[in-house]
Amino acid sequence: MAIPIPAARKVMEESQESVLEALEKVHDEKIMRKQELKRQIESTKQRLEMMKKEFKEEKLKTYNDVIEKYNSLRDEYNALLAEKSRKSK
Repeated sequence: MAIPIPAARKVMEESQESVLEALEKVHDEKIMRKQELKRQIESTKQRLEMMKKEFKEEKLKTYNDVIEKYNSLRDEYNALLAEKSRKSK
């Protein structure tokens, strides 16, 4: 027994609607996932920028500490040389 044409059309339309709904659901899920990934990328980018800035500041502080230590040692060395020079005269 064959399915009457109007009934077959109804089944096909319902089937197409359910396929369309499934596709829309997948599409919406992908859009939401894309938005979430975009937020995560931006957040990670901001954290990296902060870390980069902190690293530069830390590196600069270390550099300044080394310069300060060098200047201190150089001053002490020059003072000892001057003292030795005065004693030998």
